[in-house]
Amino acid sequence: MAARPKLVEDKPAIGSLRLPRKANIVEKELPGKLSAIALRHTGVPLVEIRLSFPLEAGEITHSAPSLVLTDALFAGTEQHDRESLAEAVERLGGGFGASVSGDRVDLHAFALAAQLPEIFALVAEVLTSATYPAGEVRAERDRKADEVLIALSRPEVLAEELLSKRMFGRHPYGSAMPRPSALRRVGAEALRGLHRTLLHPASAKLVVVGDVPARRALDIATDELGPWLESGSGAVAALEEAPPVRPGGVALLDRTPSVQSVIRIGGSAPRREAEEWPALVLANDILGGMFTSRLVENLRERNGYTYSPRSRVVHGRAASTFRFGAEVSTEVTAAALVETRYELGRLVTKGITDEELEAARSHSIGSFLFQTATQSGLASTLAALGSTGSRPGYIAAFPSRLARCTRAEVEEAARRWLSPAAMATVVVGDARSVAGPLSSLDVVTAA
Repeated sequence: MAARPKLVEDKPAIGSLRLPRKANIVEKELPGKLSAIALRHTGVPLVEIRLSFPLEAGEITHSAPSLVLTDALFAGTEQHDRESLAEAVERLGGGFGASVSGDRVDLHAFALAAQLPEIFALVAEVLTSATYPAGEVRAERDRKADEVLIALSRPEVLAEELLSKRMFGRHPYGSAMPRPSALRRVGAEALRGLHRTLLHPASAKLVVVGDVPARRALDIATDELGPWLESGSGAVAALEEAPPVRPGGVALLDRTPSVQSVIRIGGSAPRREAEEWPALVLANDILGGMFTSRLVENLRERNGYTYSPRSRVVHGRAASTFRFGAEVSTEVTAAALVETRYELGRLVTKGITDEELEAARSHSIGSFLFQTATQSGLASTLAALGSTGSRPGYIAAFPSRLARCTRAEVEEAARRWLSPAAMATVVVGDARSVAGPLSSLDVVTAA
């Protein structure tokens, strides 16, 4: 009988993270006032394109047309119907699509690097001659209405919606998602009008990342997007800065009967350009941003209240916010909220350990490097940065800033931004079962 192989007892040491070099990013304003950046990224013979268009306040508040537009945008042009347009893109080894991302509309495309002129030509065709056939629009709006109807049956969706309303009030960021009835009223003519006012170059941002020299990529963009770049130079009205989050109390949305409660907590956070932003990233990782965080250890490992508690920071043009979320059994709703607020309070009053800091530093730097390692991830990251006004040099600067953060800076960022007294709290669950226990912790109001 063969002997079992000896198990290796000594684990290899974790190597040090290598920080990225400053990328050779080319920035240029193209005709039509289109703000563009390009970066050569080799490894695979592909190219990624991102075009971001900021939404105005009214378009965020009443988002039904923009949601339908992103689905109907590729339903046909003056040269192609939906099927032939899809075939033309596939022949380039690529694809494209569009989506609403909070306060902006994103158009994304990719293709073989050698086909960059051809994919840009198809993007230009869509931007200048999308037809929005009435039958296609009806099909897309009905499909989107069905998707929203399903989403509104999910308590976590209702909780996120309620938290946004609780944090932002009458600001556009506090708006609810459009209801199915609003989506079903969207017509083809309304989409053609929105297309003209939204998808213009003056307020847009273009990102090109791939196996093409950066300056050549922007020259190709200028040539192929020419008709669209000349189509107009309107500007989007600035989005009013969101007010600070109003803290205190628990807003409770009744969902009877329910065996689970959804807890959401939110507060204000610094912008990416703020001096304390990297320190808050590390503080959030220690609190609930990574699997070995304090909230995971407490709520999941020690108490078994939830499977995956999580916290994160969300950036928009008008505000950055901290958000925490967990789904817990109805009977432990109040207890889970106690423990969550305890961990917030412990972080801001007791500080952190050196071991926690180094674990968070490795996680934050590694996650960011992984996020930007591919052409697609890098292009999407640059587009997200540009949409909130961050410079592309952030790609190289951010990991270095994380590497320099001290324990004192992380603790100060936690004290400033993560105090439980500065947070808004919402719960979606069975009010008959949870209202009483929650009332022993805080003022509870029906949502």
